[in-house]
Amino acid sequence: MKTRVSIINYSNTIPFTYGLLQSKKLQKLAEFSYGYPAQVADMLTRDLVDVSIISVAAIPFIPNAQLITDYCISASQRVDSVLLCSNKPLEAIDTILLDYQSRTSNILVQILAQEAWHIHPTFINSTEGYELQNTDAAKVIIGDRALLYAHSFKYVYDLASEWYNAFHCPFVFAAWVANKQLPLEFIEAFNEACEYGVTHIDEAIANTKKTFQFDINHYLHNCVEFDLTPEKCSVIDTFILKGKEMSLL
Repeated sequence: MKTRVSIINYSNTIPFTYGLLQSKKLQKLAEFSYGYPAQVADMLTRDLVDVSIISVAAIPFIPNAQLITDYCISASQRVDSVLLCSNKPLEAIDTILLDYQSRTSNILVQILAQEAWHIHPTFINSTEGYELQNTDAAKVIIGDRALLYAHSFKYVYDLASEWYNAFHCPFVFAAWVANKQLPLEFIEAFNEACEYGVTHIDEAIANTKKTFQFDINHYLHNCVEFDLTPEKCSVIDTFILKGKEMSLL
């Protein structure tokens, strides 16, 4: 039986997708599906897939969760695709719409509001299309939508940068997680495929055959970091602990 792999279909996973689909060895061992963060985390929780790249805030909800690669989606400072967008400065924000696609970004903004910005807005869950609605509320916007719509707002706060400024460490948004022990042959092939993708970013971009309305080369080469270091593993633990302390997890 093939290992079931789910991939987040965002621009920041282009290198991973390329590497995984280029691996002939992995093609024999895995089958692939796609979705946005909340979807793939739900599939992993319900054992509809065996491994996925998921938001780190979803890790505590995954039965038998285990990190299986040396790769992730992270940023040391600016990431440009996880934003708080507003037409008011931070100190004037009284309502924040949370992004329906990512638990991690929503918890991150609440931690920053309390521990870094010292503001106390009302947080409201959103639905699809909220980022285009005419409202006074600030909005957490992630992924390609953040890269596309940020220019529409007067104030834009990069949440990775805000985390770095507050805690002096990088932030990890997503990591590859399995919900069971997987065969060593698969894990080795999976890591090799991820490594190939992140070391061939230009080829990965060319392979998408998409027209981007933002600078995809700058984004993947200079904003997103793909290495999951021991420091970043510690950051995941710290983030989850803060989320639990605030009763957000």
